Amino acid sequence: MGINFGSLNLNLELVDYLKRAQYKNLSPVQEKAIPVLLKHKSAVVKAPTGSGKTLAYLLPILENISVDQKGTVGVVIVPTSVLANQLRDVLLPFNKGYRRFSTAVIAEGNEIKGKINSNIVIATPEQFLFNLDKLNLKNNKYLVVDEGDMILFGGFESQLNEILNLDIPGTKALFTASIDEHLNTLVRRYIGAEALIDVSDKSITSKNVTHCLVDIRHVDKNLAVERFLKAVKPYKTIVFVSRKSDLIPLDKKLTADGIPHLLVHGDMNKREQKQATRLFNKDKYNLMIATDIIARGIDIENVTDIVSVDLPYDLSYYFHRAGRSGRFDKKGTSYVFYNNDDTSKAKELVKRGVNFTFYSLRDGGLVKERDLNQIKPKRKLNNVLLEEEIRKNISRLRTKKVKPCYKKKIRQEIARTKRKHKQKIIKSNIYKRNSKEGTEFTYITKLPKNKK
Repeated sequence: MGINFGSLNLNLELVDYLKRAQYKNLSPVQEKAIPVLLKHKSAVVKAPTGSGKTLAYLLPILENISVDQKGTVGVVIVPTSVLANQLRDVLLPFNKGYRRFSTAVIAEGNEIKGKINSNIVIATPEQFLFNLDKLNLKNNKYLVVDEGDMILFGGFESQLNEILNLDIPGTKALFTASIDEHLNTLVRRYIGAEALIDVSDKSITSKNVTHCLVDIRHVDKNLAVERFLKAVKPYKTIVFVSRKSDLIPLDKKLTADGIPHLLVHGDMNKREQKQATRLFNKDKYNLMIATDIIARGIDIENVTDIVSVDLPYDLSYYFHRAGRSGRFDKKGTSYVFYNNDDTSKAKELVKRGVNFTFYSLRDGGLVKERDLNQIKPKRKLNNVLLEEEIRKNISRLRTKKVKPCYKKKIRQEIARTKRKHKQKIIKSNIYKRNSKEGTEFTYITKLPKNKK
């Protein structure tokens, strides 16, 4: 039996609304962070994606908004306009069912005219600084930085430093899913933290997420997605692709195969992105394919399965992809497609603590496989030896007198040398394999001429 919101020092009106809105038990981050913030102690809070961080800082702000409140009580800094608008949507039901208050979003694409006296201000770093003179912050109670690692690593470190060094009244708090250990001191200095709350258990994703590494056996990745969807039949799924250039062919493949899906990428405008996530949240579609634009912060409900067609260049984004599922007390599964070319990245995730179950994708579905450590990396051609052979063979063709078709002969010699080099490697690999299996094998490099 979990701890409910009635156990907190919140006003009865807010507790009653939470009960009516089906907010039942406190998550670990809410249980630890809310009492600290209600006491107006500054904090750095680290918790996995999908653990309820948003409510952990919104409830103390809402608690401090009185009836007919004038001026701003809480400022929330977020990294993107998408997250700013989403946070406003989270607050809308509270505005209707709890207490009337005003909210302003200061972000790219929102034109600000005149003074801002809204009770809650949600802003991106640059736009907050740009519109600072329009704000009424003299009675502000909270300054919250959400998705702090995304702000720090997304190029807004100087703006964040400037914001936190302003003479803005109120308790400061930074919420994050991941911050490297060497940055803890830096962040605590930014916030002046009286409390460091860490409920991540060294994990960026929830323990409710099962991680699966799927060998697609060198099948085309778009075809692998189609086979996976038909064989596994996941319920509500997001398929992630790192580059938009790879997303478009996948979109065409699924459309041609008659598989209904939504598409989200960075070149779509905010209205199109929002419309797609709304349709997905309402279960109008059960499949979304997307780039990492929706891997961070955006709250999509009841996702059961995540598929990473490839691994992102910045592996930390894998954890945020996986964290779209298994949110709160729900279970989720994250599948990662790979072949021999991807083993180094996959092994790096294992080093970072991801406990994978290993499968291969076959016509009949997923088949459990051996451990990743038993998989040898793809053997590469010895380019140094190959270049030496090419130089040596070309030198035989060179003479002082220029002969007809000289360039063509050079190209033919290079191609011939590459073929022979590849054949040597193939023969060597076959010999090694058969030696291990105890099989005798005799190579015939030249076929004897037929005797008449």
